[in-house]
Amino acid sequence: MIYDRFDNLNLYAAPGSLLHRALVYARDVAAGVADGRIEIDGERFYASVASYETGSRAERRFEAHRRYIDIQVLLAGEETIDVALDRELPVIEAYDEKRDVMFLKPPEHVAALPMRPGWFAVFYPHDVHRPGCHLMDKQKVRKIVMKVAVA
Repeated sequence: MIYDRFDNLNLYAAPGSLLHRALVYARDVAAGVADGRIEIDGERFYASVASYETGSRAERRFEAHRRYIDIQVLLAGEETIDVALDRELPVIEAYDEKRDVMFLKPPEHVAALPMRPGWFAVFYPHDVHRPGCHLMDKQKVRKIVMKVAVA
């Protein structure tokens, strides 16, 4: 997992790499695109933009992926993304290959990442996370999730 400000993005990805391209797209292009899926490089690299209201931790689920790295960036508003430190969590919804997601039982201990515009979080397939939680109170947010294939 990577959690930082865009000022430091060159510390994490070599220019020209898919990860770097995804971070730059989220930083520079995303604010001007409509909600929905954006095709960038087929199944290797695409984006999904959504507007929604944050929810309580009880309303959100921990998730994990297998085929894609998730890069999450808030374009407007703020939320918390919880990260599970325990990777051996019981599955509550089996892996869906088409959506590349499985849902897991909440762990005993979590780390909370406050997300605001100008920050990014990169979740590799082994990083269990729960996005969309209130930071302080319910809030409308607009977010882009970049999907980068791992192989």
